[in-house]
Amino acid sequence: MSEHIERMKTEHTDLDIKVKALGAFIHGNEIFKTLDDMEQSRMIKQHGFMESYAKTLEARIWAAV
Repeated sequence: MSEHIERMKTEHTDLDIKVKALGAFIHGNEIFKTLDDMEQSRMIKQHGFMESYAKTLEARIWAAV
C-alpha cells in the first residue's frame, strides 16, 4: 500500500482516539459542566469539526484504496 495512504490511516486512527476522548469529556466528565458556556460551546464545536474531518479523511482513504 502506498506510503501516503498509510499516513492517512495513521492520522485517522490518531484522530479517532482524540474525537472519542473529547466526546467522552463533553458527555461524561463533571469538569465539563463547570466550564463557562462559551468554552463549552467551543469544545462542542471543535468536536463536531473533528468528526467531520475524520469522516472526510476516511472517505479519502476509501477512495485511494
